[in-house]
Amino acid sequence: MKTQRNRVLAAAVAGVLAMVGFAGAATVGAPGVAVVDESNLSVPGDPPDQLIFKDGRVVKGRVLEETETQVRFLVIVAGIEGEQTYNKADLLAIDRGPEGGEAKAEATTQAHNGDGADHPDAPADANAPGVYVVNIEGHYGRDITPTTIRQIAKDIVKQRPQYVILVIDNAWGTLSGQEFGDDVNQFDQLFLTEDIEPILTKELPVMLGYEPKIVAWVKNAMGGAAFLPLNFDTIYFSSEGRIGGIGRLEQIFGSTGDARVREKQFSLRLGHARGMAINGGYDAKIIEAMARTEYVLSYRIDDGKAVLINAEPDTDRGEVLLTDDGQGDNEDTIQERARGQGNDNLTITADIAKTIGISKGTVDDLDSLLYELEIDRNYRLIDAREERIRKQWIRGVENAERQLRDLMEEYGRIQVAGERRERQAARSRQIATLRKIISLLERYDEVIGVRMFRMPEGGVPGVPQIEVMIEQITQDQMKDRP
Repeated sequence: MKTQRNRVLAAAVAGVLAMVGFAGAATVGAPGVAVVDESNLSVPGDPPDQLIFKDGRVVKGRVLEETETQVRFLVIVAGIEGEQTYNKADLLAIDRGPEGGEAKAEATTQAHNGDGADHPDAPADANAPGVYVVNIEGHYGRDITPTTIRQIAKDIVKQRPQYVILVIDNAWGTLSGQEFGDDVNQFDQLFLTEDIEPILTKELPVMLGYEPKIVAWVKNAMGGAAFLPLNFDTIYFSSEGRIGGIGRLEQIFGSTGDARVREKQFSLRLGHARGMAINGGYDAKIIEAMARTEYVLSYRIDDGKAVLINAEPDTDRGEVLLTDDGQGDNEDTIQERARGQGNDNLTITADIAKTIGISKGTVDDLDSLLYELEIDRNYRLIDAREERIRKQWIRGVENAERQLRDLMEEYGRIQVAGERRERQAARSRQIATLRKIISLLERYDEVIGVRMFRMPEGGVPGVPQIEVMIEQITQDQMKDRP
């Protein structure tokens, strides 16, 4: 992979080609970067100098003449030469080739007018890899929804980063603040992830015209958020990171009814989840162990790589148990479950993730993550709108909750009585109020559908029921005509 310096140079050369009238030497590579064969950038035996501009451009060639204010420069591109004169005020440095002697040994000579006073730091390299951070935080399905992710995706497209880092740290508990244990089952939030995942993996690359590197950094990925990182081939964990909250799947339909029907529903859900893991490059046994209490999962290390086994461990082969069958004496106690120490269902911690090959490493701050990605010395951290998008969305949700409560109270206060004109006016207010309720329910259906919306006390009828109510009121209006 080219160094960042080369990427900057390549982009600059594309501009130089246009200046000297040379066509056809550059080809399009990564977004916004012209890729040039650097073996042709200089004449053999005549190593070029470089002009480094304050805006990040780099031009290769040879310094012909230098004054206090200008540099006369022979631009050399693919063996083609063109003379240009540049103002030193536009330059950050003049980097001379080997014949530059002492100036080269000092790396660069500052190019500026004046008497050596302090100068502002160089601006960030415009062609450095852009890093866009998306914080998946708050309640999954309330703060993080398909709508918010789609809006964030549109902002990503405007910024055109090379890296998108998903910092997954969702709230795990009730809307009132009561925290869940690891064993609470939110498997059915899978369907929310199924709506979010294609926005990132399919829609975003199409809108960008290229595939950014998406990195999942797991701090807390519980419930439906547990499925999200498994869609990506690069996952890092924080020290306290965990993936889980989708266990005891067999209990979500109770124990009554046809066992075959229940098993069909289990298989349907597991099939969707397994597909995500497989697409991310992970063993689908992980999903089974996280979701099904009776599933036994062990592992051993072969040639430095973890091999997962759906069986009790063979200690003679160095195998280690991850989850048991949860039956009889193996069933986790209430105390173990409360402390997050049970093993009936798999909760993936940072250590486990690293051991079985899910996590590339454990990092606790962004700088360390960028170091692991080998871009810590040259990157652009994008000033993203994602936080504003999320805050604006949740304000809308909270306002909708208040409006819905007020509308339900308003509807309850409307009395159809008095003269015919008064009765007709009251029914019109009823219909208008019900239509406003429908509008709110439809606008925030994705939040309501995952039970992350605070409904008014006493509840709210569904949209079909409200439409029936409106039809009945309309008929009453017609019957009340003279």
